[in-house]
Amino acid sequence: MNSLLADVPCWKVAEIDLTSHRIYENPYKDVTITAAFAGPQGQRIIREAFWCGQNVWKVRFAPTAVGRWTWKTTCSDTTNTALHEQSGELRCVAYSGDNPVYRHGFLRVSDNHRHFCHADGKPFFWLGDTHWCMPDTECVTACNHPEHVGKACPHGGQFQHLVADRKAKGFSVYQAYPSASRPHWWTTSYTRIDPDRFREVFDVQMDFLAAQGFVVALGCGHFADSNRIPLDDLRRWARYLVARYGAHPVVWITCQEMNAPEELPNRLDVWQAVAREIAAADGYEHPHSAHQWVLDVNTRPLGQEPWHDWFALQGGHRNSGLTPQARYKGYYDFTPTRPVLETEAMYEWVDCGGVNTTDEARQSVWKAMLCGSPGYTYGGAGIWALKWDAADSAWKDYNHAIGSWHEGMALPGAAQMAVLRKFFVSLDWTALTPRFLDADWSQWRDSECCVLATDSNRLYLVYCYGESSEGTLKQLDPKATYETRWFDPRKGEYAGDVVMIRPENEIWAVPPKPTAADWLLRVEKRAEDRNAEK
Repeated sequence: MNSLLADVPCWKVAEIDLTSHRIYENPYKDVTITAAFAGPQGQRIIREAFWCGQNVWKVRFAPTAVGRWTWKTTCSDTTNTALHEQSGELRCVAYSGDNPVYRHGFLRVSDNHRHFCHADGKPFFWLGDTHWCMPDTECVTACNHPEHVGKACPHGGQFQHLVADRKAKGFSVYQAYPSASRPHWWTTSYTRIDPDRFREVFDVQMDFLAAQGFVVALGCGHFADSNRIPLDDLRRWARYLVARYGAHPVVWITCQEMNAPEELPNRLDVWQAVAREIAAADGYEHPHSAHQWVLDVNTRPLGQEPWHDWFALQGGHRNSGLTPQARYKGYYDFTPTRPVLETEAMYEWVDCGGVNTTDEARQSVWKAMLCGSPGYTYGGAGIWALKWDAADSAWKDYNHAIGSWHEGMALPGAAQMAVLRKFFVSLDWTALTPRFLDADWSQWRDSECCVLATDSNRLYLVYCYGESSEGTLKQLDPKATYETRWFDPRKGEYAGDVVMIRPENEIWAVPPKPTAADWLLRVEKRAEDRNAEK
């Protein structure tokens, strides 16, 4: 075979079908096929084929550069000429739409290792929404939202309805994994995949999210799966997920809470092996992490592994409180440097040692951002682990404070995440440096609850969520005039007029917050003084 796929847009998935003339007892296990792609600028990408039912395998490939690509397969059964040494061409053209992933490319870690950016270098602001077990629980064919009772959902299904809401609010990441031990993924437990389930549900979800411009932070399962599924079967499952979805806009999180304590039960050595399998199978080198347990940096550490590119932290819930600045600083100072992202903390109205309020969910994200997180993953009751309706008892001990997914969708915290995103993307957020509790930059009466990040001495952002904002900013430019304003993180509005200050002796005493609630103080050099520096 020598086929041509013409006019494939850059970064979009193209499929190559391979049909075997030989029947295998278990095609999921018995045959391995890879395709080597050679690009116009010397690129070389290896993609593994996945079995998709009957005698058919597919290779999914997203070209990363405009021009002519060639490909050739290698099959573990070299006598099967329908699968081995098949070849073809693919012509990639420039993408012309407004999908940010297709316009700018897959994600990578930035050159300074502090945030994420697209392949072309454009910074990526991560605003994630948690959908654990999304392909197990979210419905692509039916929707029970009360607006659609007795009529078809205009979005198509509950899943599509929820995606539309999250896109409208400015979310850019879906954080999810399939529960590997759920029987609906298997026709024979852990040894033979049911490809129909993937095609009818998971493929629909992944294709739809990609088309809507989302990146998927994808894991392989829950930490307890390491005790339920034999190692070789779990590794094969991971390779299958990479083969099937590795050409989509993804980053890897390995599994939920990878370094959870062994007694829960968990086997960290198993997940380490799975992570190595993912890295070996991923021809695109998507950013790779491990969703972590609530731990300080030196407790059950992760980060020195060659596959580990960024920290996916679990900051905790009500019983552990907001993550302290010192813990963030430990990860921020870790060597080698990598992005430190808060991916599970204070999920709104989730009962985890006490119900987390909307205020706590909001406080968590603003604190994380000023402690160096290049974005944030939010979670809301009824959605982080889907609750179909009031009678749905799954995860009942966590989700009892909310009646259904559509009630969870309307929680005010998600809209407040949109406020945060709009605020940060309006400025050069990648230039911010967290100052933690550094006395050279500030001093506070309530030091833990006054969180400072600065862009040198041009811009100071202080998030005050405690009782007092009493304190002093330092290292201001005494020759410059600064504009100061309080910002309301609930409404996305500034309080009052701009107050001009000219700091004496490089310091300025911070005035009281407008109210007892949490506020963000913005202190910025006037445009004239910023321009004079250039």
